[in-house]
Amino acid sequence: MLPCDTPPKATGSLFALLPFMLTGLFPFGAGTLLAGVAGFPVRGGVFLGGAGALIALLLAAWGSRGAFASQAGRWPGSGYLSPAGARTLAYAALGLAAVLGLLLQFWARTGHWTIPLGGLGLLGGYFYFAPPLQWHHRGWGEALGGLCFGLLPVSAGFYLQTGHLITEVLVYGLPLSFAGFNLCLVHGFPSLEGEVPTPRHSLAARVGPVAGALIFTLMNILTITGLVFALLFPAFPLPFRWGFILLILLAVVNQELIKKKAYRQEARINLWRCLTLAQHLGMGLVFVISLWQR
Repeated sequence: MLPCDTPPKATGSLFALLPFMLTGLFPFGAGTLLAGVAGFPVRGGVFLGGAGALIALLLAAWGSRGAFASQAGRWPGSGYLSPAGARTLAYAALGLAAVLGLLLQFWARTGHWTIPLGGLGLLGGYFYFAPPLQWHHRGWGEALGGLCFGLLPVSAGFYLQTGHLITEVLVYGLPLSFAGFNLCLVHGFPSLEGEVPTPRHSLAARVGPVAGALIFTLMNILTITGLVFALLFPAFPLPFRWGFILLILLAVVNQELIKKKAYRQEARINLWRCLTLAQHLGMGLVFVISLWQR
């Protein structure tokens, strides 16, 4: 269930975080399945260890928001923990991710780039909100968030199983990153109902709603282009083709909201936010099913 019916800055339910966990897990699963499709043995223990480290990094990102920027953006889950409790959760999650990363690299021998890949997840996750980097303050958060919701987990899922990368990772990772960028962009749109002006930290707040909508359009076109490329030029006869078609139609629906200036109404921004999340989740799920059927 998408967290559409809750206020964007005050959701105390952990269930609101589940879709955002899946936005990382689905791409990671797609990368793992791609390794099997490419002819490499898929190790279940490595998959579980990598998925556990990924979940830990996502929890660390959520904890850093609660500790250092609880009112930043429209992300759900604020108010569930105190700042001190959120900081403790973030540090514990980072410790778990570090332990799992060390086990994967030195015990499972997944390759020299295992820990550096985790480090990229740390930079784009925990430091999205945490000092000293605080990417959401600098207008870089959307780009790093897109990387962490797309190309990075796909690459990690493939690399942990094989020890290297192939170009087909880009076919799945880039469209997910473009959609992930828009997911972060929409969640950075300032509230239209607050009496106190929202600080101009996120990219959408810095450039304004019209320019933010234009950036969304450009990234949405890139997302559609990536989906069309995967549909028309598959590396292998593509199963589940209608799933790709539905994703393209959903991207067009999101674009229609832009055309109707959804960014001028709070209710429509929330609908736009939910549909953008649904688009990214749908992409990850369709990629997983497609690769599973291959």
